[in-house]
Amino acid sequence: LDILLERGLPKEQDLTVVVLSGDGAAGGIGLSAASAAIERGLDFIYLVYDNEGYGNTGQQQSASTPHGARTATCRDLRGWKKDLFAIWTAHRPTYAATLIGSEPLDLARKVEKAATLKGPRLLLALAPCPTGWDFDPAETTEIGRLAVRSGIWPLKEYADGRVTHTRAPHDRLPVEDYLSRQGRFRHLFEPQRDAVQLGEIQAAVDTYWNEIRDY
Repeated sequence: LDILLERGLPKEQDLTVVVLSGDGAAGGIGLSAASAAIERGLDFIYLVYDNEGYGNTGQQQSASTPHGARTATCRDLRGWKKDLFAIWTAHRPTYAATLIGSEPLDLARKVEKAATLKGPRLLLALAPCPTGWDFDPAETTEIGRLAVRSGIWPLKEYADGRVTHTRAPHDRLPVEDYLSRQGRFRHLFEPQRDAVQLGEIQAAVDTYWNEIRDY
């Protein structure tokens, strides 16, 4: 775009640069390029659809696949999801936010805010995936709401060097309410309940919310 501008591209056009990425590229194979762009202070919005796996090629494990999930390449992941929001904010970008379609007002406000700013801006959206997560498409909105209400998907933003949570679930639901609705976690409930792994997931969420102080 800089080269096109030097060659005379009319500046009155909308020249906002928007990158559309999945979590696989954003948190793995494309992370180094994004890191360099943030470090240079380039002016762009980086929108990530995080469906927690390489969805285009069959929902293989990605860097954002959560603990305990089953994918096309792992039966029961024992690792933990990479915190892309924290990686971005460590670079001190202009703005970063998490969002989800099931919370449209929060989503709209963050998109509008990002559009008014300049510099590197992250919009990280959890994207419940009926095919990859194995649930009825009619439940997509409810799955998204449960991700927020269980505390698994914190809604927050980074601006002016500070992280603020924009929707805190004070009466959090058990993580099982969210996990049990998805086939990728069915093995944690059938043929018998895996109390150890479910406890690990719940403990991680509890620790996160017990440690923050901005809500």
